[in-house]
Amino acid sequence: MYNLISVINLLVFLALALSATLIGKIKFLFFLPILLLFLLLFIVFNKLRLNLARGLRSESENLQEKVNLLAQNISEKKKISDTLPLKNDKITSLFDISNELFELYKPEEVLNHLIFASQKLFPLTDNILLFTLINNSLQLNLSYKKEECVIKEKAGGIIEKWLLRHNQSLLIEDILKDFRFDCNKVTAFHERKIRSFIASPVSVGDNILGAIRIESKTPIYFSMDDSRYLRDICDLGAVALERANLFIKAEELAIKDSLTSLFVKDYFFKRTKEELKRAKYKKSHLGTLMIDIDDFKNINDTYGHIVGDIVLKQMSKVLLSVIPEDEGIIARFGGEEFVVTLIECSQEKLVKTGENIISRVQKDKINFRRKNIEFTVSIGAALYPEDAIDEIDLIGRADVRLYKAKREGKNRLCSIG
Repeated sequence: MYNLISVINLLVFLALALSATLIGKIKFLFFLPILLLFLLLFIVFNKLRLNLARGLRSESENLQEKVNLLAQNISEKKKISDTLPLKNDKITSLFDISNELFELYKPEEVLNHLIFASQKLFPLTDNILLFTLINNSLQLNLSYKKEECVIKEKAGGIIEKWLLRHNQSLLIEDILKDFRFDCNKVTAFHERKIRSFIASPVSVGDNILGAIRIESKTPIYFSMDDSRYLRDICDLGAVALERANLFIKAEELAIKDSLTSLFVKDYFFKRTKEELKRAKYKKSHLGTLMIDIDDFKNINDTYGHIVGDIVLKQMSKVLLSVIPEDEGIIARFGGEEFVVTLIECSQEKLVKTGENIISRVQKDKINFRRKNIEFTVSIGAALYPEDAIDEIDLIGRADVRLYKAKREGKNRLCSIG
């Protein structure tokens, strides 16, 4: 607008000046300096105006940029503010979960609680899978399924292999768009139409105890925050699980012999007493075998105590292979003596078990420094209620028969009759 007015004024002035010159009232030589001065003033004024306009436009743009940044900042803070209640709930849940986990002392209780905690934090997910690492192999231990479906990844899949290799949490927003995995090799996608995953190892440092995978059929269902929450659960669970395992090891050290891994004598008496009470209530039989390795001192003297320890371990293996865990209590009674209590045992079963032990000992030879080392055992057997009314008498009667077997030539079983 200002530019147009200036041009018009200039044209009018030039027209008047030329007209005056033509009629001879003003000489052209006098008009020319005035014209040049006017043009110079016009150019300077126009340049100043343009510079001012540019400055105002730049300041306006800067102000608009600041307004946009403030609007964006306000929008982001509003989003954060909107998610704060949910984050606060999850943080509170994590605190409760940690307290609950550290009240548990059995590994199976810890694993069950990990599934419960994952379900609590991610209630709308489709599936939750918990794997445990046993002898360097993953096994599906527990699972939660929103809908009935078959989980075929009993030993884990490529997602779990990735977790074991990297020992870090994993977020897959959409398996169809994730360059790290071939969706054709992901069983969950083919079998259950799963698109989104979060997964984490259950680990303490480099010691991996298992893994948890959480699945959703909805793409981009999980966020990075969800991945962090799952990792927090897994870290808490790993510490609680390791703690529970340490408690079990401590208990085993207290009740098991360090050399043979069989129960110690005190624990054996305690368990036998309990089983005797059950037998009385059920009116069933309870059998006891006292076992002694024949001429064990000669083995030690001839081959040394290292071979003697190997013989004791071999005896332990024989007993564990002959007697199922749920059918008997096996203990190292002391030295080269072993004792077994057979639950709900008939006279026939008691004798057969003793004979099987003798047969297996003779069959399973020990090879040490290219020498086959053979040994035999003598066994005394007793049966409740025929031979005794309590655990002390029962074991005492079996012990008496053991020494009878020794006197009669060893490598034999002495029982009732």
